[in-house]
Parts: sequence; C-alpha cells; structure tokens
Amino acid sequence: MSTTIFQQSQGWQLDVRIGQTPYGHHLVISSFVPSARRPERQVKFSGTFSTDELRRLRDAINQALES
Repeated sequence: MSTTIFQQSQGWQLDVRIGQTPYGHHLVISSFVPSARRPERQVKFSGTFSTDELRRLRDAINQALES
C-alpha cells in the first residue's frame, strides 16, 4: 500500500493509503496524533473502489479545484 501525507502539523497528520486487492483498490484515510497519550493511527474513512470509481473521484476533486 502506498501512503501519502496530505495534511500535517506538529500535532496532527492526515494521510491516504491506496492498495490493490482482488476486488479493486482499497482506499484508507487515517489520522495520527503523535502527541496523544497513546499515539495510534485512527481510520477516518475506508472503502474498496474500482478504477473507474477512483477516476470519477479524482475528476470531481479536479473540478472542485478549478472552480
């Protein structure tokens, strides 16, 4: 699974991981607070998507950024 950090500060990190499965691409968005009493990654969103579904998501994000 490849991981990309897309939001980060000294006390907060938000990342996305995408990996291939026999059923499609598994997408996980998770947060991490290193200064917490017990630091651990917490999944905020998780799902399995087809390539076409991920492309539609990418297109929707691109469209929102262009407007």
